Amino acid sequence: GMWRDVRYAQRQLKRSPGFAVTAVLTLALGIGATTAIFTLVQQVMLRSLPVARPEQLWRIGDSDDCCYSARYSQGDWNFFSWEAYKHFRANTPGFEELAAFQPGEGNAELGVRRAGSPAAAETGNGEYVSGNFFATFGISAWRGRVFTDADDKEGAAPVAVMSFHLWQQKYGSDPSVVGATYQINGHPFTMIGIAPPGFFGAKLDADEMPDIWLPLATEPMIAGASTRLKDPRSAWLDLI
Repeated sequence: GMWRDVRYAQRQLKRSPGFAVTAVLTLALGIGATTAIFTLVQQVMLRSLPVARPEQLWRIGDSDDCCYSARYSQGDWNFFSWEAYKHFRANTPGFEELAAFQPGEGNAELGVRRAGSPAAAETGNGEYVSGNFFATFGISAWRGRVFTDADDKEGAAPVAVMSFHLWQQKYGSDPSVVGATYQINGHPFTMIGIAPPGFFGAKLDADEMPDIWLPLATEPMIAGASTRLKDPRSAWLDLI
């Protein structure tokens, strides 16, 4: 479907005219004594994303194939570990933003229930994203606010952002959702905002869209013993 066809990209700030018209670029990034070579590929479909400046979005990877793989190890440069993401973000000053997110096929299944509600938990589709995920797309909240880097740090108060679709369909567009506490897999999270309608993340349609976005730093809390966040061998994130 469309989800499998969408490519991910990186917003690039210091563009020269030559950079803007080049379809594929090669970027060398040092990793200790080794060097990773991968490409930035801009595709026509990215220009259709309902985000700010879609023409500046670039997918990061070592090929233009879709970003899914049965392997979650650093055997290629389509997926990245959290440690690799942090290294690249700290050492690529030419990029305005470098964000990471969990690819769609690996999304977390969540049990979501408003704190104090007698209702059973609803099953939701969760996606872990870096604190600058929404800023990379130039996306503001429909209500409340979206994540900042301060939300995506170990020890930060657990927060979440709900999709407009879930807010409308399951919660009747109730404004009190924003600021309320929700039990997500048994852990208390503050629902800080509602994403705008029509925003499905780094994809073009609502198929398998996230219901709730969570900061990457909360992944160990939800995943428990199966956490991948701090495992440098676990390449499970896509970069934009």
